[in-house]
Formats: sequence, structure tokens, C-alpha cells
Amino acid sequence: MEEKIEAKMEEKIEEKMEEKIEAKTEAKIEAIKFEIIIKEEEYLEFTQPYRDAMSALQVKLEVLNLDYRRKYANYPIHYIQSRLKKKESIEKKLALKNMEISVQSAQDNLTDIAGVRVICYFEEDVYTLVNLIKKQSDMIVIKECDYIEKPKTNGYRSYHLVLGIPVYHTDGKQYYPVEIQFRTMSMDFWASMEHRICYKADEEKKQNVRDEFMSYACALEHMEKNMYAICKTSNKIIVTE
Repeated sequence: MEEKIEAKMEEKIEEKMEEKIEAKTEAKIEAIKFEIIIKEEEYLEFTQPYRDAMSALQVKLEVLNLDYRRKYANYPIHYIQSRLKKKESIEKKLALKNMEISVQSAQDNLTDIAGVRVICYFEEDVYTLVNLIKKQSDMIVIKECDYIEKPKTNGYRSYHLVLGIPVYHTDGKQYYPVEIQFRTMSMDFWASMEHRICYKADEEKKQNVRDEFMSYACALEHMEKNMYAICKTSNKIIVTE
């Protein structure tokens, strides 16, 4: 009995500690809303080379896509999206990580300030592009996560790469990280709908739809594989303008 009471007491202490940490983090985030942490001029100057790196990577991807089409009468990329993290999002992420909120801290600790999303047709297109990108000698692979081979527990599937892209300044060269998310059209549809429905939902609502989203992820994967099989056996190249 005494052991059970002690165990329960320990659980309650841990819960209270977690609640205090969460409350402090939430309070810190709330405080950011009313305080200018990173000045707008600082933000614009700091993010410019990330914007340049993102643009350079986007050009490389477009060139690869066109070259692939010339050689194989087909192309793996459906479309490309890009985004630069907003000032408020940088501040919030640093606060969540309990890190100093400054441009230097962002440069030292964040690798997703610049992001590119590449939407492909099939899984095979994703792996083709990943291999082609990794062969380019002027870029550095910083981080790699294959959520297609090993999906997240909620059913999310994608291939993430963080690349160091060289940006040339008047005083030399420096590498800046750009995160790429490679998805097929079906993966992107699933991720977009999951984000739309679950992003601001409470934990109970998320749990209620978790199983459904898992089944949708499996159904979309199955449908995509069937379409790829049709494409392979049709004896013709499918080109969409």
C-alpha cells in the first residue's frame, strides 16, 4: 500500500512539474505577442541570404526537372512551393525550445527558416529526385529523414532533406540550410487535410479521428501504387501539360 501511495505521489509531482513548464512556455509565447523581440529590419537582413539559398535551390530543381524531361520524355515534379519562416514563427519556435530569441540564436539552432516543398507524382519520382540532388557536389546534406519508408505514427508520409546551399557574398561564400519536403500528390493531399482538420483541434478530437486518418493514409498509398502499376504497364509515357 505504501509503495502505491508513494508511486501516486511521484506521479502527481511529475504532473505538476510538467504543468509548470508548459505554463511558463505558454506565458513566454504570450509575452512575445506583445513584445518586439526581433526588429523588422533585423529580420529582413537576416533572412535575405536564406531567401537567396531557397531561390538557388528552386532553380536547381527546375533545371533537373527539365533535363529529366528532355532525356526521358517525362518529368517527376508536379509543382514546387517555397516559403520563408515569418518573424513571429521564428520567435515562437525559439520560445518553445526555451532558447534565446535573437537572430543569432535562430541562425545557430533552426534549420527550417527557408523551406521548399516538392510535389511529385509517385514514390519512385521522390527517390529519383533525392538521389539526383544528393549527387550535386556544391550542396551539403545536413539532415535526412525518410518518412515514406518509416511513416510517422499518425500516418504522415514524406521525405525530408535539409541541405546546405552555398550563397556567394562580396566577402566570400557561406552555406545556409534549406529544408526540402518531397511528397507525392496523394501524400500532400493527406498532409494538407490532416493539418486543416487537426492543427487547432484539442487532443480528444485528434484521438477521435486518428484511426480514420491512418486508414485514409493506407487507402491513398494503395491507390497511388495501383496507378503507378497502370502507368508502367500501359506501354506509353503519360505526360501532363
